[in-house]
Amino acid sequence: MRFIPVKQTLDMQFEGEPTTDRFNNIIPGVSEWRPVKVAQWWVDKTEEREGDSILRTVDTLHVHLPTENVPPSWGRIRTPDGSVWEVEGNVEDFTHGWHGWNPGLAVVHAKKVSG
Repeated sequence: MRFIPVKQTLDMQFEGEPTTDRFNNIIPGVSEWRPVKVAQWWVDKTEEREGDSILRTVDTLHVHLPTENVPPSWGRIRTPDGSVWEVEGNVEDFTHGWHGWNPGLAVVHAKKVSG
């Protein structure tokens, strides 16, 4: 039973049918963008400097979504402002709660680098 409302929507792109690249290697294909209901999402910003004139920003997107909306494989996430984020790492599954409490949500992390 989920106690947290799921009212936000983000576009997600998942791994699609395998395809062949120009070197004849089999690589994962990419599916179309699909809207997915999520409970919440937010962005953490981190600045990194290298040398005197190089500045790049690494942003991390965190998404809480219902476990039933977690796909078998991940690709990218698009936020309402059009920013595209690359999913990083595995889904964090918190459905094995303490004393049987189950929020019904998983957490996905994605990154975007600029600069």
